[in-house]
Amino acid sequence: MLKQLNFKNLLASIMLGVFAAISTPAMATNEAMLDLLEILVKKGSITEGEYELLVNASKADGEKVEGNINEMKAKVAKTTKKMPKITTKGKFKVASQDGTWEWQPIGRIFWDSMYVDNDGGTLEDNGEELRRARLGFQGKVKPMSYKLELDFANSGTPSWKDVWLAYNGKTDAGKWWLKIGQHHVPFGHATISSSKYMTMMRRPLFADGPQLSRNVGIAGRFQSKAKNRWFAHAGVFVPGLSTASDETGQAATDRRTTAFRVGGTPYYKDKNHLLHVGFSYQHEEHKGDAFSNIDNTLLTHIGNGDSLEANFGTNADDSDAFDIEAITVMGPFHGIFEYVTWDVSDPTGGDVDLSAWAIDAGYFFTGESMKYKYGAWSGIKPKKPLGKGGLGAWQITARYENMDLSDMDNTGGGNTSTADDGGEADVFTIGLNWYPTSNTRIMADYSKVLDFSHVDLAGTANDAVEPAAFQMRAQVYW
Repeated sequence: MLKQLNFKNLLASIMLGVFAAISTPAMATNEAMLDLLEILVKKGSITEGEYELLVNASKADGEKVEGNINEMKAKVAKTTKKMPKITTKGKFKVASQDGTWEWQPIGRIFWDSMYVDNDGGTLEDNGEELRRARLGFQGKVKPMSYKLELDFANSGTPSWKDVWLAYNGKTDAGKWWLKIGQHHVPFGHATISSSKYMTMMRRPLFADGPQLSRNVGIAGRFQSKAKNRWFAHAGVFVPGLSTASDETGQAATDRRTTAFRVGGTPYYKDKNHLLHVGFSYQHEEHKGDAFSNIDNTLLTHIGNGDSLEANFGTNADDSDAFDIEAITVMGPFHGIFEYVTWDVSDPTGGDVDLSAWAIDAGYFFTGESMKYKYGAWSGIKPKKPLGKGGLGAWQITARYENMDLSDMDNTGGGNTSTADDGGEADVFTIGLNWYPTSNTRIMADYSKVLDFSHVDLAGTANDAVEPAAFQMRAQVYW
């Protein structure tokens, strides 16, 4: 019997030794160890005294390990206190622990394909295009912020996009900034919203013409604190940079632009249910410099460029532009209406009134909502991204638009050396957008010219043609 007991004690000791050897010290106080000791004492493999001794030793080891872990945590926290934080969720960003500075690389790639039915004319082209290929960075060193971005899509020749510095502040009423450099002229919604978030492959016909994109200047903006209720944005500008080799020296005769945009959300239930209204005004003093010409294709970005044109050369004295906008987001539905008019003073041929408008709408089948932020669109986050148990976000869109430059034909205004000024067109577009993830999108648009008239094209192959185009885009941004 004694030999059997000794064998049991020896076996128990071996089992405990093996268990201790393969276990981490932190496991010594877990329930599995205590359960094992309880089984051994019940079987008589160890005595009550040995059981108490082992239990107390296990608890002591556990407290020691816990103390060591807490000490290590404190050392790690102290060592990493001044190390920067790195964010990699959908973007790469490096920031200080206290948030006083941050730096983020940015970029986007858009690849387009176009298939065109010219209706017997020659206005549009088939083909593929690297529409945008941008690289840059942005960040802040409080209270300053900055951004620099170049586009390499134009035959590989880099051109400046955003290049600015800003001073940021806030009051009890809201936030404000003062910005200098090349940045967006505050006029209208279509151009000021990023191409990353627009719901069609192309902006409306009136965008990026006299509705200016980026110019060099100084501007300020105030955003109220209460639920994005209202904002005011104003600035003074000179012509913008084009290529990376441009300098900013501006002669006294160069065009000057003054613009402002105000807007807000008179109805705001929450971020997915709101109504935005806005108004913009823009005045250009041309001072012998060329007017911001309109040179638009009807459907595709690589068309022949003479469908709708308003070229004043250096004849225009000044111009005034007005823009009204209304945006609604109601859950998965959104709608936009925007109207723009330009009054150009042209002493050589008489004053000219030009106008354009667009109405578009969209709906998410998968339940997402367009993200409205500070008077413009922002990024979409699919509820169920591709690869994470879902198929991404799916959205259908439609737009009807009109641009009327026919007053160029009626008044004889504009540059007399340009024979194809004028024209009026109505265009309808329907699109399907797929957002696999927050940073990627596949777009498919079908556009059709419903009516086109142009006095200067009468009797040519392009007289009253109504072309159509199917276009697709693959895009990624970071």
